[in-house]
Amino acid sequence: MMSKNIFFKSISIISLIMILSCNNQQIVINEFKNLNNSDWSYLDTLNFDVSIGDTLNNFDIFLQLRTSTDYKWSNMYVYSEIDFPNGKSRVDTFQLFITDKKGHWNGEKSGLLVNFQYSLYKKIKFPMKGKYLFKFNQAMRDTILENINSLGLKITKSQNH
Repeated sequence: MMSKNIFFKSISIISLIMILSCNNQQIVINEFKNLNNSDWSYLDTLNFDVSIGDTLNNFDIFLQLRTSTDYKWSNMYVYSEIDFPNGKSRVDTFQLFITDKKGHWNGEKSGLLVNFQYSLYKKIKFPMKGKYLFKFNQAMRDTILENINSLGLKITKSQNH
């Protein structure tokens, strides 16, 4: 009876480890850059180096943002530049909606912090293997955005549904 109990507990633990390790293989990068004094100047470029070795699967790219509840705007414009391994670049501008029309936070609020995750690109394929450089700048009228704690980049393999 005791050995049967140990066997089932062992199988449960091994299964849990396998599930968790498989899930982590879906994440290429999940990294945050903290901003000094929670201020983001238009001169501050936040860079993320990403090594890509898979050109067959689709990927989803997310911009993650952490603000305080004192952030004063309902949106944020962000310039994005992706430098490819071959020296070419792709430049885009994104509008991030921080609150809805009634002023409610679109992100997950916890105390004085709000976490956001915005989908930038869905189900894209990287055209070549190598090192990609993702660069982000704020593009608001204020030259310094206050109450921005950090900005993150998350790239995951796309789900097959």
